[in-house]
This record gives sequence, structure tokens and C-alpha cells, in this order.
Amino acid sequence: MADISLRLGEQLLSRIADTEKGSVRDSFRASATSLALWLADNWWRLRWETLRSSHSASSDWRIRHELNSASGGALWPPVMIYSSSDRIVFAPSFGKNTVGGPQQYFDFRVATVDADEYESEVDGFISAVIGHCARDMDGRALAEIFRQVRAERIDPELAGWRRLEACLGFDPDQAPDSVIDALVAFEDTVGEEGVDEAANAYPGTQSPNILRDVIEATRASSVELDLNISHDVDFDSNLPSAASPWMLAEAAAENLREKIGIRRGPLKRQEFADIFRARWDDLKAATATARNLPYCARLSVKDDSSLLSLKTFSAHDRRFELARFLGDAVWCESGTFGVISHAKTDRQKFQRAFAHNLLCPFNDIRQHIDLINPTDEDIDATARKFHVHSTVVRNQLIYKGYLPFENTREEAETV
Repeated sequence: MADISLRLGEQLLSRIADTEKGSVRDSFRASATSLALWLADNWWRLRWETLRSSHSASSDWRIRHELNSASGGALWPPVMIYSSSDRIVFAPSFGKNTVGGPQQYFDFRVATVDADEYESEVDGFISAVIGHCARDMDGRALAEIFRQVRAERIDPELAGWRRLEACLGFDPDQAPDSVIDALVAFEDTVGEEGVDEAANAYPGTQSPNILRDVIEATRASSVELDLNISHDVDFDSNLPSAASPWMLAEAAAENLREKIGIRRGPLKRQEFADIFRARWDDLKAATATARNLPYCARLSVKDDSSLLSLKTFSAHDRRFELARFLGDAVWCESGTFGVISHAKTDRQKFQRAFAHNLLCPFNDIRQHIDLINPTDEDIDATARKFHVHSTVVRNQLIYKGYLPFENTREEAETV
């Protein structure tokens, strides 16, 4: 047993109030071995599996990512830990509001830590526990699990296999070999990162089949666009190294608007199409070849153009979708394949934030809406002016702190 505290930078995630004793403390009393075993058992999925929505997160996902699923009978902090690619996210558990009794944990904001730092701290914690419990039965079991995890991590081929299993939502050695092999076979076409994004976009055993269908839909598309302007976007030199995808995307969108000479105001339809050296009428009329698929994609076919499969039909939706494609090209300048999905990786967050800020910059929104009292009528009117859905305007207000987050998923989008 130990007094354990959990901290990200200056933020405490384990601050707890004891109403019976009238005290507040920064740590909880629990089995350090149980915590170390949970971290080691779930190492690959904690490191690489992304957030699933609160509506679709299975009990299996929650057991692997919510700290209060650890054994030992302790009142664990209501924290869930999951990957966002190269960062690890710490967020309130989906079921945090059900925690009751005389002891209550304080609320905390969703926050992230660099994945390398996360690995280092977890390694240090587990090693310390092993050092204290080396001769105990649980200590020996922990040492063996951790030895195996570390051996897998230094083997590039095995680490890649484990990473892909985790992205698909499987524990080690639980994903069918045929599924992993089928996905790996696509690496020549979409690259290793493309396979990872596809696995996160549609986890499970059908992931290779969906990726195959998306590639076919992309090759069948008539939408071939010039995304070369993405190479000229220069935006991150003045941003902190820990800048979130949202901060990066906001700066990138502003820089692109400077490049095209329209720093403020709505992008008219043909002005928007000019970014791609296309006609808006052609973009609007193009067939949505991925309309029945879970996600769509871009595939480079020449040095100066990419084929895009589309899912959307309405003008507002299509503008947002095309802006996401452009954002993906900015994010992954040299990548030949890009997925556009609902996944919660940093790459997908960047795409969505880029589209928000390109089509409807916050500095324009504040000229049209009373930030102290934003009304639905003003939000709808601003959305019409900028040719976007009202959710785009509302999300900008939420992410800037002028409207509250409705749930953890919304808050996680901004970190």
C-alpha cells in the first residue's frame, strides 16, 4: 500500500476531499502493485488506442483505459488515459459523475503529456514498484509482464504489430493474424501512418476491408485537386513545442488566408474553390464515391494533384470536408495518403480545427457575436454569413471558452 498522487505538470488529478474528516489531500491510498500491474497489462492500448465516444465506448475499452477499473478495491481517481498518437491524454472518466460517498475527487481539465515523457514516467513507476516488491508473488508477476513489454518495445517489427493491434482495439495476441497481415499489405499504397489512421478510423476485424473499399472509392473519384498550396503554409515557428493541434491549425489557417490575400471575412464559394484551382460548380456537383463508407481519403496520383473521395452532399458540408483535406495536406506535407474520419488522433483533430478556422475565423466571429451573451439567433446568422453550419460557430465559441463544454469528448477535441 502507498500514498499515490497523479500529476500532469502543475495540475493535480488525484486531489480528493474527505467530507467526514473535513480535509483535502493530494493523494489516495491504494496498492502501488495493483496500479503498476494495470499500467503494464494495458501498456500497448494505453499508449496507442484512441478515445472512443461515450456512446460507443465498450466495457472492454473502459476497462483498459479507465483507472478505476484497476483491482485492489481502492477509490481510484476517475481518470481515463488514452492515446492521441504522439501524446497521451488524461481526461475525466465517462462515469465520473456516479462517484459518491464521503470522499470525492476534485474535477480536473483534460490535459496531455508527450508520449515519450509518459513512457519514461510509467517505466520509472513500475521499476520502483518492482524494486520494492521483488520477492512477492505479485512483484514477480509484474516483473515478468514488464520484461515482456520492454522486449516488445525494442523490437521494431513486434512493436509495430503491437501498435496496430492496439489501434484496432485488441489486446496483445488477440487480433487475428489475417487482419494484421491484410492491413500491413496496404503499407505500400498508404504508408505506415496511413494504416494506423485507417485502423483508428474503423477499429475491429473489418478494418482491412473498409480500407480496401475506401482506396477503391478514392481511385474511382472524379475529384482530382491541386493541394500544392499546403506546401507554402508556414505557421509553427512562433508556437510553443507543446502546442495543441487546435493551436497549430488556427495558426496554419490564418497563414493560408494571408497567402491568398483574404485575411478576414467569409470565403465566397469561388474564392474557396480557387485555393484548389478548381470551379466551385464542379466541386459541388462531384459524386460522393465514399458516401456509404465510414470515412473518406485522399490519394496522391501526381506530384501536383490528389484524388479525393467525398462523403458529403450539401454545400456547407462539402466546403468543410474539402477544407479538412487541405488541412491534412498541411499536417502531412510529404504523405501520399490521408484519411478523413471521426477518429481522435492529433492528425484528425488538426484537420477539423483547420477547417473551422479557415472557413470561420474566431476574430471574425467576435465582430458579429456578443461574446458575453452569444445567442442562438446570432450564431445562426453568423453561420449563414460564413457559409458553414451553426455547429462550426458554436464549436469556435466553446473552444475559446465562451460557451461550456457539453461533455469530455468536446473538451478532448481542443487539447
